[in-house]
Amino acid sequence: MYQERFEELKHSGKLPSPSGVGMRILVLTQSDDFSMDDVVKTVQSDPALTGRVLKLATSVQMAGAVQVTTARDAAVRLGMRAVSNIALGFTLVSGNRTGKCEAFDYDRFWSESLATAVAAQVISSEMKLGAPPEAFTFGLLVGIGGLAFATVHPSSYDAILKAKAQNKKLDLATLEADEFYINHREVAAALLEEWGLPPYFSEVALCFDGRPLGTEFVHRETRDMLRILTAARMLADVCVSEKKLQPHMWPGLRRVCGELGASANEVCALFDRVALQWAEWGVMLNIPTNQVFTSRELENQSAALAPVLQRAEEAKEGLGKLRVLAVDDDPVSLRLLVTLLKRDGHDVLTARDGKEALAVYLEKGAQCVITDWMMPEMDGLMLCRQLRRTQEGRKLYLLILTGRTEEERIVEAFRAGVDDYIVKPFRPELLRARIQPALRVIQLQEDNDQQVREKERLNRQLDIEKRKFKAAAMTDALTELPNRRYAMKRLEKEWSNCQRAETSFSVVMLDIDHFKRVNDTWGHDVGDVVLKATARAIQSVLRRGDTCARIGGEEFLIICPNTSSVEGAMNVAERIRVAIEANRIDAGEFSGRVTASLGVGMLSKDTPSIDSILKMADEAVYVAKDEGRNRTVFGTPPKGGLKSA
Repeated sequence: MYQERFEELKHSGKLPSPSGVGMRILVLTQSDDFSMDDVVKTVQSDPALTGRVLKLATSVQMAGAVQVTTARDAAVRLGMRAVSNIALGFTLVSGNRTGKCEAFDYDRFWSESLATAVAAQVISSEMKLGAPPEAFTFGLLVGIGGLAFATVHPSSYDAILKAKAQNKKLDLATLEADEFYINHREVAAALLEEWGLPPYFSEVALCFDGRPLGTEFVHRETRDMLRILTAARMLADVCVSEKKLQPHMWPGLRRVCGELGASANEVCALFDRVALQWAEWGVMLNIPTNQVFTSRELENQSAALAPVLQRAEEAKEGLGKLRVLAVDDDPVSLRLLVTLLKRDGHDVLTARDGKEALAVYLEKGAQCVITDWMMPEMDGLMLCRQLRRTQEGRKLYLLILTGRTEEERIVEAFRAGVDDYIVKPFRPELLRARIQPALRVIQLQEDNDQQVREKERLNRQLDIEKRKFKAAAMTDALTELPNRRYAMKRLEKEWSNCQRAETSFSVVMLDIDHFKRVNDTWGHDVGDVVLKATARAIQSVLRRGDTCARIGGEEFLIICPNTSSVEGAMNVAERIRVAIEANRIDAGEFSGRVTASLGVGMLSKDTPSIDSILKMADEAVYVAKDEGRNRTVFGTPPKGGLKSA
């Protein structure tokens, strides 16, 4: 397991870590009895952090919501969990700006991370996908594994990064695993677990930029966050690249955002908004940012480049020409072979023996290899065997030049993976004839690859539609909280976990007080605003792992795993009640606050079923209403009575 390998890095004492304020907030929000005031007070102890939290809260502000002007407003708007995650991210930036790893570009790392964070937050907000504050935090931290290697093992990681820079075909994660027995994705996942971030964060870190979206994931949030981050990283790449390269990258960005459902105009608006906010955040955090073309400029320049790129693509693939690697240790024979190939318009690379040929192919690639058989260092047959062992090498068309025509030798060549052979000395017409099958085979391979890519695209699109339908079936359309169906499935899962692990959990059921009066007096539009504002207030004070669902008109259910005591369950419920009461709502002519009556049910050894827990909480809600509303009551089995708070 990567957690065991991570412990070795952890014991070095050099891993990136948040500052004192960030760590205090993380520790604080993981306890059962923390309060919003505790979090706000800790944030306010760092004026710079307060300003950054306010800025992010403003950037994700919802239509019709009250302006965010204080740290408390930001905590209500973003939620306790989001504030703690954001504090972690920002304090990591300030404490890890330089280092000893020469090949690790610290400024570019944080510039790209910041651009990814801003892009992820904007995409999440605009496309109604995931939680914008969590998307921002993840964009900032998804690359933290590389920073960890650069910090703990600067010399070794410097060598790895330089090797990768020299040969783009090398896989960075493989190089890391060979050296450290753990890669940057696994380090990032372990760090996120270490800091107590939501469990799905670690799964995203393990899969980002390394696992197709068509696979199954443990957490339902993972897929959406990966989709957000894939588009966000591509947008960030456009931002941090040289301006001359940006128009070439624009079509790919439009395609990826289009797969999220964004129209051409929406992609343009997204990009311009991200570029502006990236520059603003860069000034605030003292992180360098590039000058970026506007989306309209990128559209125009990309359109102007399209014919040129199309002609280049046609010259490469559509006119019967190949990229050929010619290999021969005899300079005269090699020069003749190159001349003949170039005369027919092929793009030719050269090597003087098999060892050099293998290096050239791994660096620059080819569609066809024509090699002499007898060469020093590595002969043609060994070269063919080595090429066939690589994934791309299996698609190569291999021709071998030989002066020997014994049947057993030719059979040996075919067994080594050769597609055809030419007897030396050869005539130009024979070489041209032998190349023709290569053209046909390679064209068929490319046609097949194109069909596979198109099928995968259609499958991804179908998968997206299925997930949208499934998510809609489990989501309340008004508040965007999970609905009753999801809540019941989640309860069954928690019940099963507790039965197996002999742990406990609690539920909190609540009704908004006098909600019918709000609808009758101010109208259902105002009632809808009240429901959405109340949902946000509840979410703002939930612990990690808690789930809030809307199960009826003005009824909400909160599922609280790992609640080990009555006091802990009552603390969670009371914190929710206080947050609802303190939440001011402005909706048209209505301006004021609402309250709620809450009932708490808890699993015990005498609890026979899920229904009994729900009934316990539901009956406690009625007791709370009978006792005057705006209060929390703990429900117990009938013999024990009910206790209010």
